Amino acid sequence: MCRKIHIISCRLLMTLAMGPSCHIAAAQERCVVIDKETGTPIRNVKVYTNNGQVAVTDYQGRVQIDSVFSSATLSHVSYLSRNIERREMRDTLWLLPRENRLDEVVVWGNDRKNIKSMVASATADAPAYAPAPGLVTFDFFSLIKKKPLSRKARKKNKELLRDWDKIYGNGGK
Repeated sequence: MCRKIHIISCRLLMTLAMGPSCHIAAAQERCVVIDKETGTPIRNVKVYTNNGQVAVTDYQGRVQIDSVFSSATLSHVSYLSRNIERREMRDTLWLLPRENRLDEVVVWGNDRKNIKSMVASATADAPAYAPAPGLVTFDFFSLIKKKPLSRKARKKNKELLRDWDKIYGNGGK
């Protein structure tokens, strides 16, 4: 009986001793942050968790978060920031580069009043600047374009169809 109590107390003592260390190990999250377009690891990405912890990626893009969190923000100067939930945390996370993303650009000159006349004159002058045709010009689509038949060709086709009908079909009706 005493031995049984001793075994139970040892198990309880082990569970209590190992419990906090297992909890800490379960709270750790590790991942690699990469560039989505090139696939290369990104260094110096700051990972801000919702509980206030800040972690920074090393030269291989690796980061380890030691505390429990429910959401985090990945931030880098050259990349768009990304917010993630805890369930989205995988072994590899990606960021999109900021430098390749431009909004719509509209350029206006100083003389907006005359823009319609400028466009009209540019359109009128465009044929003068078109490249000169070569010595030999060939239009492939002219071969398959349907052309109207002359009166002589229509008459010949009609006679051929009549002969065809006499030989193979309706008897010239």
